[in-house]
Amino acid sequence: EEGEGRRALKESMDTECDGSRADFVAVLRLQLMGGVMGRDELKRGERKSTSFWSSLWPGKVDVKSIEQMPFVDRQECLKEIWLSEVLTGWERSWKSERAKELYYAGVPVMLRGKVWGMSIGNDLQIDQSMYSELVQLARDRRAQCAEDDIYAEKNRLLAKTVEHLHIDVPRTMPHLEMLQDQQPVKISENVGKVLEAFLMLRPDIGYSQGMLFLSSMFLLYMGPEDAFVAFTNLLDKSRLLDFYQNSADKVELYMNAFAQLVSEKLPKLHGHFVKLGVEPSMFLLNWLMSAYCRVLPLDLASRVWDLFVSEGDTILFSVALAILESLQEELLTLDFDSCLRTLSQLRKRTMDQDALIRGIKKIGLSEKRIDDVLGKCSRK
Repeated sequence: EEGEGRRALKESMDTECDGSRADFVAVLRLQLMGGVMGRDELKRGERKSTSFWSSLWPGKVDVKSIEQMPFVDRQECLKEIWLSEVLTGWERSWKSERAKELYYAGVPVMLRGKVWGMSIGNDLQIDQSMYSELVQLARDRRAQCAEDDIYAEKNRLLAKTVEHLHIDVPRTMPHLEMLQDQQPVKISENVGKVLEAFLMLRPDIGYSQGMLFLSSMFLLYMGPEDAFVAFTNLLDKSRLLDFYQNSADKVELYMNAFAQLVSEKLPKLHGHFVKLGVEPSMFLLNWLMSAYCRVLPLDLASRVWDLFVSEGDTILFSVALAILESLQEELLTLDFDSCLRTLSQLRKRTMDQDALIRGIKKIGLSEKRIDDVLGKCSRK
């Protein structure tokens, strides 16, 4: 499975004909190494000085014009805009229409960790020092699992859960290690620690393999302490908990609600799926439980997460509808097996990122609409 992950990353990079995905990986490597964006290390884009970009602010760069820029120029341009227009006055600007435009244009790689953390917030008031304390507590509890006391059974259960967790880590996102192949602490090590700490804090929720994808994505852009704070706060207010806690009735309700949304937004495709017997649970569960980390190329999944952290769970359903809309003409010509194959192999496709992001925005799905559909389906 590790070989499959490495091949997936190579295919993901090779499918982007303009080289922007290779540039994304190069910039992300620099980010993980704690460096700054070095334009000499990257091939694409005309070299422009910081003063060139700074001369365009504030508010003079249209998002549509940013889409036309080569990847590296786009990153620098967005970085300057985010710094000058949003981050300097976060409380008054992050929910503005301009900020919303910028989330859809994409958060620059070098600022993602900061922007994601601030967007999610810390309503739970988790102190960063709590992370190391919980990691140590998990270690101590595992060491005590052989002792015969009132906590023995809980400690043995914890040890078994952590064992499964560490087995899952390398096979969940093995290609991430390629981004940190020269770093002393690998992402996989911190993924395990973040989830162990979460198990200590929220034993009522427990562990689900889908959590690995979320914690891995955070750790690409921030340190383990910040990743723990962001991960815990995100899950606390997310519908994903219903999926991670194996709430079968609620999951079925979401699948039925999504089928209703497809019938409204894409009636022809809905009819085709009904005729073939293609049900949302056959593809949507995989998409949602990994928050698209498992199914989309890493750079595109990161763009989706820019919207996820800013707008919440609604985006996850909007993304699914936008993907189906982008593939509709093709799917309408396919049989059952080919439909499912197409929907399960999105990472191998060449996808126009900006077109998909525009499609997500066009769907215009609101939290109220999701709640209304869920309510309607629950009464059936």
